[in-house]
Amino acid sequence: LHGKKVGFEKVITMIDDMVSALKTEQKDDDAKQTYCTETMDKTDDKKKELERKASDLEAAIAAAEEAIAQLTDEIAALEKGITALDSAVAEATENRKEENAEYKDLMASNTAAKEVLLFAQNR
Repeated sequence: LHGKKVGFEKVITMIDDMVSALKTEQKDDDAKQTYCTETMDKTDDKKKELERKASDLEAAIAAAEEAIAQLTDEIAALEKGITALDSAVAEATENRKEENAEYKDLMASNTAAKEVLLFAQNR
């Protein structure tokens, strides 16, 4: 400073370099911000889509469970009906056997009566 010229060119060059570096960093930051925003939007969209699918699947599961419960009730009712029908068939079979036995006895009695009548008639 004693009569020498003080040069600020070095300082100005360093400031210009720093400004240039900051502009480059700002462009990179802007690009990263844009990428992050786009990625976040895509992720949000995918999340909403998956939530919708999950909701649809939960509704389908609920409907299937309701159908299963209804079919279980119907199966139980049909099994009761089958049991009742089996009982009715067994009872009807027993009645037919008894009626058949009575019929055979009646036919045997009729045959015996016919033979007695024929015997009496031929005498």
